[in-house]
Amino acid sequence: MLKQSKPYISILASLILAATLLPLSHAYASDAEYTLELTPFEAINYYIARHAGAYSVAVTGFLSPEVELPAKVEIAVPAGSEIIWFSEFSGGFISNDPEFTEPFNMRTEGNLDIYTVITQYNHAIQIEYHLEDDPVTRLSPGLYSLAMEYTPVADTPILRLMTNLPAESLVQDSDVEFMGENDEGYLVFMRIYNDVPAFAAVQGEISHQPPAGQGTVLEGGSLLGGLGIAITAAVTVILAATIFIVWSSKRRAA
Repeated sequence: MLKQSKPYISILASLILAATLLPLSHAYASDAEYTLELTPFEAINYYIARHAGAYSVAVTGFLSPEVELPAKVEIAVPAGSEIIWFSEFSGGFISNDPEFTEPFNMRTEGNLDIYTVITQYNHAIQIEYHLEDDPVTRLSPGLYSLAMEYTPVADTPILRLMTNLPAESLVQDSDVEFMGENDEGYLVFMRIYNDVPAFAAVQGEISHQPPAGQGTVLEGGSLLGGLGIAITAAVTVILAATIFIVWSSKRRAA
């Protein structure tokens, strides 16, 4: 009987060893990923999204299409920001995009919370947070200004400051580009900045005349929890395509 029990003991030992090694192998894989060098973004979109009662901000970082995945990246938001959604970003259905989960690898430097993540499948990541302050200022009767500001943590070839305005809004600034209409009927506008140095705060504003009574969002409103995604898939795909065109042009010029 003792001789017959040895195979069972051997199998049990093997199972215990396998169960022990499996989490260790995952741990070593994770450690290996975080030894990757940081890869800077080719472009970043900072997007203030107007909702029915509040604002949120989505920051989207785009890697060059040439970057080999997985890649380690860093993205910053104002210190203390309440994160709504943080994920790899494909520009398609958000349900297909892998979310980053807590506890996040985050550090605070000055007035920035800097998140470090590994993007495995997509060349873009997006982090969205609640905007506590009203970015809109009334300049005069019927005329408003929406203020935007972003600080990248690495040298960034392209930075876009973007927002959505009510339909039929008239933009006063000639150097503001119109990007199209989103699914909610808002008009999307942007300012573009080139070759922004690391930790340089970029400020921009969009002066506009909204329809009567739509200068600011309703007071006392709040965002719904969960996926308050700021940029529609269609607009994001257009912007991602623009990144590729710019990147391709740079390669040809070189």
